[in-house]
Parts: sequence; C-alpha cells; structure tokens
Amino acid sequence: MVKILLLLVIVAGACKKDKPDAVFPIELTGYWLENVRFDGSVISYKEIHFWGDSVKFTSVDVATYQFTSARGTYSTQGDKLITNFKEVTVHRGGNIISRGPVSGSYLENATYTLNAINLTLNYTTYPAVAPMNTTIVFNRFLGD
Repeated sequence: MVKILLLLVIVAGACKKDKPDAVFPIELTGYWLENVRFDGSVISYKEIHFWGDSVKFTSVDVATYQFTSARGTYSTQGDKLITNFKEVTVHRGGNIISRGPVSGSYLENATYTLNAINLTLNYTTYPAVAPMNTTIVFNRFLGD
C-alpha cells in the first residue's frame, strides 16, 4: 500500500503543469491608446500616459501629422480621475509649433473604469453647441 501511495505521489509530481496566464496589474500607471482600428480610415485618435503623479493626454490628427499634448498631474478618488493640466504643446511634422499654458479644460468631470487591458474614461467635452458626455475606451499598450 505504501509503495502504491509513493508511486502516485511521484507520478502526480512529475506531471507537466500548465503555465499560468500572464497577470497584468490593474492600475492606471502606463501608456494607453484609444481603441481604434488602424486600417487607413482613422483620421484622429487619442492616447494617455500615466506615471508617478503625472499625466500626458495627446490627440493625434493623422491627416496633418499634428500632435496636441496636454501635460499635468492627476489623482484619483474612487472612480473619479482628477486632472490638473498645466501646459499644452502642439507638434506638427516633428516640430513644436506652439507651447503654452492650458486654457480651457481637458477630461473635465472624468470618471473611469479599469481592467487589466482596458481603460474607459467618461468626461465632459464642450463642442460649439452645449456640454456633451464623452466616452473613450483605451487599450493598455504593452511595448517590448
């Protein structure tokens, strides 16, 4: 009986174990790209990067190769994303064409939901007519 139990322990221990799935931290820190299909039909997209207490929110106009980036700080309270953008920079074709303090707001009244690979931001934008609720889904960028 002891030999049979010992044999079962040895056989069970020698069985190949499945590799665990990769685990991604559920945190804002990182680089996020708007969930769009880059198939030639995209005319603009957004990206957001969180590190330390800093944030950079960028809008990219694909047709003109223009990047508008707002930089500042952020904090969270529950599902609220509180941003304080201080500087906006506009790049076109690799050259800075303007830089200055932020006028207006970015990500106003923002809330978020987060999982390991998606970040959903809900915030207020101000098109010409009236304030509008806006939602953007970002994918976590996993670089090499």
